[in-house]
Amino acid sequence: MKVFVTVGSMLPFDRLVCAMDAWAKEHSEAEVFAQVGETSLCPANMEYSAMISPSEYRDHFAACDVVVSHVGMGTIITASEFCKPLVMLPRRAELKELTNNHQFETAKWLEGRPGIRIIYSDGELAEAISKSIGSDGGSIVETGTRGKLINTLRQFISN
Repeated sequence: MKVFVTVGSMLPFDRLVCAMDAWAKEHSEAEVFAQVGETSLCPANMEYSAMISPSEYRDHFAACDVVVSHVGMGTIITASEFCKPLVMLPRRAELKELTNNHQFETAKWLEGRPGIRIIYSDGELAEAISKSIGSDGGSIVETGTRGKLINTLRQFISN
């Protein structure tokens, strides 16, 4: 089993990285790679890099069985494109992981969508990963419009 962990490119997310490192220690049979952001953490039980290139990011998505992530739109869109199941832990403003709770609001919007498991504490991580293994990833949009939405968003972001 391959697990890809990503915290995005803006801020570190030490709470998620620590939880995944602990999970990787308990699941040594899993191959875990994490993009951890700019942090002083040095995970001991999984491979990691602070940042990866866009092509490496896509390669990790293509090769993994499940993605564990913050609630970032880029991750959601890429998981939808690759049909990969997502386990998502929103960053929390009260823990100084970001400046507002927009990830919490996005997580609430995503709850119940196929292929996406939202967790609100790192204690829920192991069960969510177990339930995601072998499942298909979902889509935030209807299948017929997925490619059009992704292309439109890519064009908007690149301009």
